[in-house]
Amino acid sequence: MAAAPGADLEAVLLDDKVVGQVLPDGKAMAGWDEERRRVDTADHKITCTAGTNLCAGKPLSGQVRYSSGDQVARFLVDTLPSRDAAKERLKESYASYAAGSFQKVDTPTVGSESQAFQGQGGGNDGVSIVWRSGTVVASVSTEGGAGDVVAARKFAAMLAQRIEQAQEGKTPDAVLGA
Repeated sequence: MAAAPGADLEAVLLDDKVVGQVLPDGKAMAGWDEERRRVDTADHKITCTAGTNLCAGKPLSGQVRYSSGDQVARFLVDTLPSRDAAKERLKESYASYAAGSFQKVDTPTVGSESQAFQGQGGGNDGVSIVWRSGTVVASVSTEGGAGDVVAARKFAAMLAQRIEQAQEGKTPDAVLGA
């Protein structure tokens, strides 16, 4: 039986190939141009250059950036070894936005728990939605255009669905607008 959207799944995604599949691809982001993709490897050589012992316990992560005209959408996932570790990482993420120039905005929940923020990022108005889907902490940030919370939430819902598909052992295939 498939879990309901937003289920607090315990499945741990600690395989860099799965993390790469979770990130939206060209099919999921039809009409958008992929600019940059980076997926960590299990040994953290991609995202942690401080040395193996200092990277112990670091989440496996991936990120991708898309653009369409003057709009940019960034997707980030951090996979953690447990829901408790993901809850702690989510608190850290919330705190980093609260410490900056972002203000909380109301939007329906994404994943297990989430918060949306709106403000200045990189000199542009932007919206970020940060959430936890079980053992994964993810975020979507948009900038350019009108700083549209509704559009950012559509990106977040698609990524959350891809995460939950992977946690259920399926190949992530959710697309924007489906």
